Amino acid sequence: MQPIRGLLTCATLLLFACSQDNGPSPNPPPTDGDTTTFTEGDWHPGVALRRVGDAFQEEMDRIAVTAGGNVAAIRTSHRGQDDRVGTSVLELFDGHGRRLASAAAPATAIMLDIIVHPSGEFTVVEVRGDAATPRALWLRRLGADLHLIHEAPLRDQPTERDRQMYVFERQPDGSEAMKTEVIPVSGDGIVRPEAIALTRRRFVLAARGEEAILSTFVYGTKVYALAPDLRVLWSRQIMPLTSSTVSLVGQEVLTVDGAGRIGIAFPIDRAMFPAYQRHFDRNDVIWSGPRDQTMVTRISADGQSTVMRLFSHGDDAIVEPNVAGIVLHDEQVTLCGSARVEGKYQEPNRTMEWDLSWVRGNLEHGTVESGVIDLKRDDYAFDCKIDEAGGMLFAGSNDFFAYDTHSWMEPGQGFVYGIDATGHETTRLAFRGPRHTEVRAIDQRFFAGTFDGPLTHTPSAEVDKKAMLGVWR
Repeated sequence: MQPIRGLLTCATLLLFACSQDNGPSPNPPPTDGDTTTFTEGDWHPGVALRRVGDAFQEEMDRIAVTAGGNVAAIRTSHRGQDDRVGTSVLELFDGHGRRLASAAAPATAIMLDIIVHPSGEFTVVEVRGDAATPRALWLRRLGADLHLIHEAPLRDQPTERDRQMYVFERQPDGSEAMKTEVIPVSGDGIVRPEAIALTRRRFVLAARGEEAILSTFVYGTKVYALAPDLRVLWSRQIMPLTSSTVSLVGQEVLTVDGAGRIGIAFPIDRAMFPAYQRHFDRNDVIWSGPRDQTMVTRISADGQSTVMRLFSHGDDAIVEPNVAGIVLHDEQVTLCGSARVEGKYQEPNRTMEWDLSWVRGNLEHGTVESGVIDLKRDDYAFDCKIDEAGGMLFAGSNDFFAYDTHSWMEPGQGFVYGIDATGHETTRLAFRGPRHTEVRAIDQRFFAGTFDGPLTHTPSAEVDKKAMLGVWR
């Protein structure tokens, strides 16, 4: 393998793709002093990237592309092995990789997600605090050039029912009993997540015009609508906290449909469902089908009503759904991500494999059709985008080897893979480095991720890696 020229000479990262580069614009915009551009090597025509930052404990997993073709990206530099400790910076790049502006998060703050609004302004959610200061969720509204417009902590006065947690306890006869505890609330009303290390990818933003929709994982799963000045317009809890939810594989994903309604999806298993039934007095909703499914909830534009439906592949051999993308259109639902397929191997502690997965259906009947895609060995999607025609674009890490206990025995390569609505392949990009490589986020034709990651049993959870940003033509 050849070393990447320029900024990436410290790593051997090979990328394969095919396309054309339209070339630089004749009048590049001003930058903040960082004039490094995306570099395209001879061995990966059509794909160009750059390393971002210079530390060896960095990650980049959230991006947002503006109407003008610039891309904003969150880069977090960690200190030590605790992913709750470090510093974040929001950086704005042009379509050629030149950095136009940057805005550092306040001290002790870790940025979690970013969205761009039609005005070109951004909303960012972050967690602030350290070992000496209680952690709190904060929001910031930034201008198109990243200057600060508003900032405020997320405040909530949850009801006692919002604060209920359902704990499952094993009984002597082998059965499980469910009891209820009440989560404490801060006296100042500020939302204070205590398990960020476990749930960083469970604080998600979506844009609804100039408003922001935020899903949080504190009082169970709760959705907030935020005005441009970051006031809470309304909130709605859609899943209570249980003793099982903190260990779920996957994350919440959000979408907003053309009528302003919010769709949210997350994985759920049969053992957790009684908590949902009791909490919302929904004994009329019966669990049927496989053990592991995806719960999709549509919230009305005013937050006053919800519709819930469970979706699955209808196969007990397909477990641990990790939903990475969702689209709602009228009553139609499309989901994409990855899932583990049992029975692929017959070896000790190696019977399952991660494959890409997708589900289409509707809110009245649930799943109508579904499928899995086996590209290499294990294929895990961190992000997935769905276009208006029903095509899907997956991004993540694959060709690794993982045991059933989630221990990774070999590093993976980053990938982007696309299909059209009929399932025909449209895009296949592979990013292979000397160690572990991941594509963590995609938006239009931009991607962000990490490379030169560690050879450990849990490479995605480790902080020793380098950040990259790029584009394919």
